[in-house]
Amino acid sequence: MYVQLITLSITLPRDWFVNPQVLSEFYERFKDVPPEEIKRFSYNQGLALGRSIVERLKIEGDDGEAMAAVLREALKGEPTARIVHVGKRSVLLRNSGFCPLMTAALSLGLPWAWLCEVLGWPFFHGLVSAVNPKVDMKMIRRRAKGDPCCDHLFEVGEGRLILP
Repeated sequence: MYVQLITLSITLPRDWFVNPQVLSEFYERFKDVPPEEIKRFSYNQGLALGRSIVERLKIEGDDGEAMAAVLREALKGEPTARIVHVGKRSVLLRNSGFCPLMTAALSLGLPWAWLCEVLGWPFFHGLVSAVNPKVDMKMIRRRAKGDPCCDHLFEVGEGRLILP
């Protein structure tokens, strides 16, 4: 039996998640790569950014307030993304505007659901997992499915990404 290991050697500019041209090139280059490989890459990108935020801001704890602090810092330049609830062990993030992935998908004809599934959601899951590796992220509402906004629910659980 022959097993082939696939390693993604992905290098992207720091603004990859807000740069439609980079997202277009990424899609063309990696659209045929197994989604789990891309999800792992994206999760690790989010985790690295989350860890740098935790360290830089000296965020302590692993509860909802700590998760919200990381999200606020990561999204401070995103005017339509806001935290609508912070609980003891949970955070609800809502984006009601045009997020960078949505903009790239609509303006360049890229597959919106694919971008969210393999890049966006794993990235956010990794970002918040820097605070608590047992955080579950669940998509409650999605604009790509016709909902008026995207709701990302982060709850202390088993460390899973729960997709609709």
